[in-house]
Amino acid sequence: QGMRTLMSILAEIRCMTAALAVGLQQAALNDSIRYAHERAQFGSTIGRYQMIQGKIADMATDLDASRLLTYRATRMIDEKISCIKEASMAKYFATEAACRAGDKVTRILGAYGYSMEYSAQRYYRDNRFLLYGGGTHEILRQNIARWAGL
Repeated sequence: QGMRTLMSILAEIRCMTAALAVGLQQAALNDSIRYAHERAQFGSTIGRYQMIQGKIADMATDLDASRLLTYRATRMIDEKISCIKEASMAKYFATEAACRAGDKVTRILGAYGYSMEYSAQRYYRDNRFLLYGGGTHEILRQNIARWAGL
């Protein structure tokens, strides 16, 4: 009974971590879009350039996938269904995606991305903290590979 309880608590921690990562991704995406609309270079806003659009598209896609994985795992928790695999996948993907979003927002903002006046530098730092709560990515990847049949 103790191991089952521990796995249930671990699944909840992983879902909470994934949810935090989703929130940070959303904030990074919002800031990126806002800046892309405001910043002009060579006669137009940077949001009109393909490279910026690609970064925004990647962030939006990662955010949606992270959100869906997290929703699935949290729904299972609500329904009292064992979900350690789903929670692990949500935590792994969402926190990796949050780190990618932190990297992309700092690149979109350029030098401003590292300025304390902008939130981008905080997303870049804070997202990395999420990699460790509820299990390291090395452990999560090993478990996910095992659950996949390896």
